[in-house]
Amino acid sequence: MRIFLFLLPLFLWADAHIFLYHRFNDHRHLYTNTDTKVLIRQFEYLKTHGYKVVDSRVLLTKAKNGENVDKLVAFHIDDSFKSFYKYGLPIFKKYNYPFTLFVYVEGTDKHFGDFMNWKQIREVAKYGDIECHSYAHPHLTKLNDIQIIDDTQKALDILRSKAYKIDSYAYPYGEYNKRVKNVLSPLFKYIYNQNEGAIDSTVDIQDVPRIALTGDVKIASRLKIKNLQVENLQVQRNGNIITKISGNVSHKKVEIYITKLGWKWVKTKNGYFEYYPNFKLKKFRNRVILRYGNEMKGVMVTKEIKNK
Repeated sequence: MRIFLFLLPLFLWADAHIFLYHRFNDHRHLYTNTDTKVLIRQFEYLKTHGYKVVDSRVLLTKAKNGENVDKLVAFHIDDSFKSFYKYGLPIFKKYNYPFTLFVYVEGTDKHFGDFMNWKQIREVAKYGDIECHSYAHPHLTKLNDIQIIDDTQKALDILRSKAYKIDSYAYPYGEYNKRVKNVLSPLFKYIYNQNEGAIDSTVDIQDVPRIALTGDVKIASRLKIKNLQVENLQVQRNGNIITKISGNVSHKKVEIYITKLGWKWVKTKNGYFEYYPNFKLKKFRNRVILRYGNEMKGVMVTKEIKNK
């Protein structure tokens, strides 16, 4: 089985970045939390180093038009946690930075404790864009096509009934595969993943990378990430075993990472590389990352299960 195909030109301007947050000042969940002291340091760095924060649609449009987007940044917040409303939003307002909030609709509609209510989301919408993060926050690759459509349409119906004009989707947990992407693509103009990477003119606007900022992350280091240009990137597998990773790059070697296997340098021959890890996936959600210096490209790989 092959996952994803990329065809990339050789010349690019420097790259832009979309950064992702979830919770703020919620130290019960360190894996998805950002302390507002860290957030302020990140915003101050952007402010003092000439970066411009824009809506992600503006960023993507400029990138696709071949404009220089090196100093452009966009921010996303997934899951619509109350901690964003209480702690994060006041800081975004102070810096006048736009953002996109991807709403976990069931969490809000059924008044789950950690999530904003509709009144709070209406307040948030005065300062940022409201978009879709599914209805039930499912593991999409575990659902069949009809289940994916049903969950998504339920979320869209509720959001649009509240006058939100939805054109964007962020995968719950960042999990997806080619089948999931194909099911959702007709429903949205923009679709976002959680793969490590930067944005240039080659970006697929229905497979946009976002860099998660959790913990005490130095944003300066993440701004150095650039898109690794890979032609014909293929991840081949036999069931839940990754058998081969191959493609073309302009470097003499490339470093490849697989979750629970680690990094491996692979040499290229006439620009072509092939790696035969024959590695059985250990987790349901796995990352394959290709890297050379600050250039990076990520791919999400999930375990295969039988869909009902």
